[in-house]
Formats: sequence, structure tokens, C-alpha cells
Amino acid sequence: MIYEDKKKNDQIASSTGQSSFANSKRVSTSILTSIFAKTFYTTSVVRHSGLASVSKNGLSRHNPDARGLLRFTQGLGAKKDTTLLNPLLCRATAAKKRAFEKLLASIFELAVGLGMLDEPPEAAIDSTGMETRHVSRHFVHCTKRPSYFRRTWPKVTIVCDTHTHLIAGCIVTRGPSYDFGLFNKVVRQACKQLTFARILADAGYDSEANHRLGREILGIHTIIALNARGFTKTPNTPYRAEMKRDFEKETYNRRWQVESVFSRNKRLLGSALRNRTEVSRQRECLLRVLTHNLMIIRRAA
Repeated sequence: MIYEDKKKNDQIASSTGQSSFANSKRVSTSILTSIFAKTFYTTSVVRHSGLASVSKNGLSRHNPDARGLLRFTQGLGAKKDTTLLNPLLCRATAAKKRAFEKLLASIFELAVGLGMLDEPPEAAIDSTGMETRHVSRHFVHCTKRPSYFRRTWPKVTIVCDTHTHLIAGCIVTRGPSYDFGLFNKVVRQACKQLTFARILADAGYDSEANHRLGREILGIHTIIALNARGFTKTPNTPYRAEMKRDFEKETYNRRWQVESVFSRNKRLLGSALRNRTEVSRQRECLLRVLTHNLMIIRRAA
């Protein structure tokens, strides 16, 4: 606004009457008005509360000309039963859970179509640690680095097919930790891809519960090396006693195929992870498993 008279207090007069802008001789003014939207979409559905006449007597208390100024105001209000966001305006929904298992299933469908798998397939289970930095554990040990360099590491547990080296199940945890507690989850995941005839495991997975899971629930013949735990007597439980009495050593010797899987994966993709957070490292390990399987299928095709 541009004012000709310079008074101590500015004022805005009513638009009608003798003191209006049109009839005023004291004030030459230009008014710039901005047009605002009548609705403001803070939620998915917004109702308009209507226009209300509000008296602005307090706009300028030094001049009585402004006492009759009226303006319209609008209010906003949301319905009580409206949703917080409008699904039409939201981003595309994120990928559903269990995407890793679905991708694994697609990979094994390709493998079956190419005739890569034996009948019946044989599985082996084992765990390995991944490096969190591009520095080997041997170097850290020899240089006597601080303890946090070798405190924990990502631990990858896999179930692989001993013939094709395809990985059928994978879970990522934090090491160091015991292995026998990881048997249940990773074997159940692998059985969703293939129905294995037997599974081979080292003494770290020795547990009567693991034998029962494989033989009684999943229908897999388990061959797990017996962990004597300092005792020389025959175990009291039936399946561990069988491992003591009739251990299939010739069949168990094929367990080293899972060590070959780890060796191939680390030689081709590296043993050090690039991510820094625990969640992102888990995702990186799962992506390495998928990449490993795709490389094998690409070579076979």
C-alpha cells in the first residue's frame, strides 16, 4: 500500500460509506490481494466448514472508520472417519515381504527346467563369517589391532545342493554364535524350494531336536557328525546314538561341497561387505546368494 499522509498509526477503512476507499480524499492506495484455495488437503478427505462473517473491530482502534470492517473467513475441518493418506496420491506400495524366498523359488524353477538337479537332491549346511572391512582377519590378528576389529561379524548360514552348488536357503545372523540353533529356520526355508533326500552337517549342528525336525517333520534323512562334548559313552537319545553306532562316513564326506560353495562365492564376489549398517549388510548377503545362483544357472544355460 502507498499512503500520502504519514500518520503514526496505519489504518484500513471500510469499502463502503463515506470513509470508503472510493470516496476517500486523504488516501490514495493500491491493494494487492492474493487468492487462496478454499481447501487445504492435510488428509485424504477434508470438509469445508463454510464462510463466517467476522467483525474486525480491533484492527485499528485509533480510528473509528475501521470499526465496521467485515471480512469473510473460512475454516478447515477433517471428518472423523477419514483415512490419513489418500492411496491414489501415495507412492507405489513397497515390495511385499518374503521377496528373497520368492526369487529363490523362481531360480529353482529355472534350474528344474534346465535339468540341473539330481533326483533325489542332497543338501549340505554350514556357516561362514563375512568381513566387515577390506582387511583380513589374519592381518588384524597379526597387527594386534583393537578388539572392536574382531568383536563381531555377519554370519551367513546356507543350505546348498551338493551337486549343483545352488543355495536353497540362507539366513544372516551375527557371529560368533552357536550353529545348532540356526538349523531349524534355514532348513525349513530350503525345503520350500526342494524336497531333499538327506542333509549333511558337521558337529556344530549336532542336536537331537535337529534330527527330529529333519526325520520326523520334514522327512529328510539327517547325517550330522556327533559332538562328543567330552563324553565317550553312547548318547541316550535314539538319533544321536545312531550317529555313534552307524555313521555313514562315505556319504558324510560329500559335506565338503558346502565349503566349496563358500570358497567360490568369496573368490568371485569378495569376502568383504561394502555396507555399514546391520540391516544393509543382511540385504547385501542375500543379494550375494541370489547372484551366486544366477551365475551358476547362466553357466549351465
